[in-house]
Amino acid sequence: MSFFSLILSIITNPWFIISIIFWLIVLVLIFILRNKKDSILVFFPFIAMLKTKKLNNFISKISKKKPRFWRIFWNIGIFVSFAFIIFALFFFFINLINLLYQPRIENAVTPLIPGVTVDLPLFAYLIIPLLFILTTHELAHGIAANNDGVDIKSTGILGAGLFFLIGMGAFVEVDERELNSPKFHRNTRLRIAAAGTFVNAITAAIAFFLLLIFPILISPIYGDRVIQVDSVLKEDEGGFNYGRLSKGDVITALKKKDSDEGFININGDGYYSLQNLLDNNSIKIKCSPGDKLTLKIYRPRVDKTIEKNIILGPRYKIGILYEYISNRKLKITYIYSKEEDGNNYNKDLYEDLIIRKINGTRINKAEGQTLEKLLTNFNLKKIKLTSESGKNYYLDVDFDGVFIGIISKLYWMPRNDNIIAKTVGGNFPDFLLRELIWFWVIAFSVTLFNMLPLPIFDGDRMVKEMVNSGIGEKYKSKKKKRDKFIYKNKEKFYGLSEYRVEKIDSIKIYTQDQTRTEQSKIILGENNYDLIDKIGDGYKSTVSFDLPEQTELRENSIIEVSYEYWHDERKKIKKTILNTIRILTLFIVLGNFLLSYIQLGSVAFWLS
Repeated sequence: MSFFSLILSIITNPWFIISIIFWLIVLVLIFILRNKKDSILVFFPFIAMLKTKKLNNFISKISKKKPRFWRIFWNIGIFVSFAFIIFALFFFFINLINLLYQPRIENAVTPLIPGVTVDLPLFAYLIIPLLFILTTHELAHGIAANNDGVDIKSTGILGAGLFFLIGMGAFVEVDERELNSPKFHRNTRLRIAAAGTFVNAITAAIAFFLLLIFPILISPIYGDRVIQVDSVLKEDEGGFNYGRLSKGDVITALKKKDSDEGFININGDGYYSLQNLLDNNSIKIKCSPGDKLTLKIYRPRVDKTIEKNIILGPRYKIGILYEYISNRKLKITYIYSKEEDGNNYNKDLYEDLIIRKINGTRINKAEGQTLEKLLTNFNLKKIKLTSESGKNYYLDVDFDGVFIGIISKLYWMPRNDNIIAKTVGGNFPDFLLRELIWFWVIAFSVTLFNMLPLPIFDGDRMVKEMVNSGIGEKYKSKKKKRDKFIYKNKEKFYGLSEYRVEKIDSIKIYTQDQTRTEQSKIILGENNYDLIDKIGDGYKSTVSFDLPEQTELRENSIIEVSYEYWHDERKKIKKTILNTIRILTLFIVLGNFLLSYIQLGSVAFWLS
């Protein structure tokens, strides 16, 4: 693909257009809220956050109902989340080993990027699970924080991605400085850190349970699960029944044509699924290539059942996967090994091999000269593939069953002409099933990733607290430090980065003169500031300014505070241990992503 084609495919991607609209809306909001600069934060093209305090009361009301229950609930979450930290590290380590020595497609670890690794129709199924899981995750943090008396600064909504909008959800912003102060016990921090993951784990468990009982859930209004024709393959696509079947046909039963025996009803949840019957896994019917079947077809649009006759063609195994790269060329993308029951692993084939001729005939998709058409031959034994260089490859062809030549989707028959089932349609349970599957996949994935001890995840907070608890603290010496702040108009209080502050040495303010390029410096006297305990933890760590009324400081002036504080002598070893854990975790996780790409190529999820 040329650079121009790549750019064209990106800008014509519907999700890119949606993302552009999203960023345009953000631009409008920036203009509307220009006088409330703290209401919207934008880090283009990664994230946009709209802040508000309107949800604070809602979170407060929830946390104040049954506070004892919430305390016990979040305490359980601590143990569950620690279990997931251990499991997440174990999972990614074992998966890394498997990717090294026995790579399989189920070991692939890949990001979900709309239009790139996930096609847009499939991503539509992900929107509701993503919104629900991200929102409940953040609400859990907020409820746990409020339950422990930690101030919630703001709540809001966010959109995240990389140019492409990948997801949206809610967020809760707590006062991190207050939370990390000695005012709160480490158990408070553990409860808050674990809350989001705990709720995600519960979501995953509920989704998994609903998947297990899904047939029971829909059984009051839906009956047998059958097959609906989504498209009928033409002969050059490998089909045998183009013109006999139509898109939307629902196959409910079958029998041999002109047979005196009755129809065999299809039930996708039981022994008599369509595939089982065609694969001769039932004693009621035996199918072979060339057999003619009569199908009982239900047509949902007219609520009518009719009969149609079809012919069964052969399904062959050739031991390779391939794709067309142009009208006249195809490329071999995968060769099944002996262990994978491949039948052409020893024919000197290799991935990315370009094929131009099949059995001596040039490939021409436009004129129907395809490999799929050749595979409709009823007595095929060998295939000769000719590469660009003129080398011939002779492939064995093994019979692997019979084939109708349709692309199908699941359909549930309404039970007893149930009006609800008929109104929402027989495909609705398939939608619910896919939603539940993605609820489970996303909730479980978010739980695993979020419990990794990496700085951006909650697992890092929990491991940090355990390291601090295990090593302890030792405040026996003093150190000097210098913090810098950006002055904001009417802002009176500035929290220092250390909590156990002994005294302020000096405060300097650097302002930029608009008429000159150099900075001017103001040294504040002791009567213009005070060191106070604003947090309420027993330590003075906040600078309060009391500037004269005539003092005019420009917005974004730099405030430099030099001070002396009590130093934790064990801080260095705790930081070393924590960073070592982070580095090892990062190595394992990045190894999973890189080896997934190297060993398995670009893995994508498509709707089928």
